[in-house]
Amino acid sequence: MRLPGDKLSRVEVHHRVHLLRRRRLRRHRSSVLSMNFAPMIDVTFLLLIFFLVTTTFEKPEGLFAARLPRDSGQAALSLPISPLIVRLTPAGDGCRIRIDNFTEAPASFGDLAAFLKNVQGNPGFDERTPVVIVADDDLAWNHVVGCWNAAVRASCKSIAFGTGR
Repeated sequence: MRLPGDKLSRVEVHHRVHLLRRRRLRRHRSSVLSMNFAPMIDVTFLLLIFFLVTTTFEKPEGLFAARLPRDSGQAALSLPISPLIVRLTPAGDGCRIRIDNFTEAPASFGDLAAFLKNVQGNPGFDERTPVVIVADDDLAWNHVVGCWNAAVRASCKSIAFGTGR
């Protein structure tokens, strides 16, 4: 048995230091392993719910250019005041074609190509007059492609897609 004033040997000192280090490591490991992640997960889900509730989803608006310019050094041509707006709406298995500010309504895409070619001869219109295709959301994509092809057959140089009601 040791008395409080007795000196320890080198081996005993080394052994006690080693035991103290082990105890410190065990305390350190147990504190890391017992970390509570519940508050962090709660905050993460609260942030997720906040951003989902406050976000608004909107459809993009405006014109989507169909072709990019080939020469980057030239200034882009501005759109004329009166573009030809072709509206496509579903009608049975096909689609109905209307052109804003014109009373004539082409019955097919072949008639549309002839109509656009004929309009290009009128004053204020030429092949650079923009043609904007506005299609309903319920319309099949092949009708939109058919309208695009009709405008290409009519030698239209500026064709774009638009949104509108």
